Amino acid sequence: MLSNFRKITPLLNRVMIKRFEVPNKSAGGILLPETKEKDMQIGEVIAIGPGSYDEQGNFQEIAVKVGQKVLLPPYGGTSVDFKDEKYSIYKDSEILAVLE
Repeated sequence: MLSNFRKITPLLNRVMIKRFEVPNKSAGGILLPETKEKDMQIGEVIAIGPGSYDEQGNFQEIAVKVGQKVLLPPYGGTSVDFKDEKYSIYKDSEILAVLE
């Protein structure tokens, strides 16, 4: 159903992340044992929402920008399959750190 659409734009303080895939081979070509997807807690920001208002009515922008690499919690987020790719959507407050 989602593949009928061209674009996904997160709302409010949501961030769309493409998790990096867990490698199944080492640089030398040795097959690595299967690991769970939750073990790879690094991803790239694909899209962000506009932000949201706090309890005092002040506008809060999203803390990350498209293209940044981020550290994610081991659990949480919402998984989305879009155009044969897997993405996760998190609140910006759930993202642990920006990696440089």
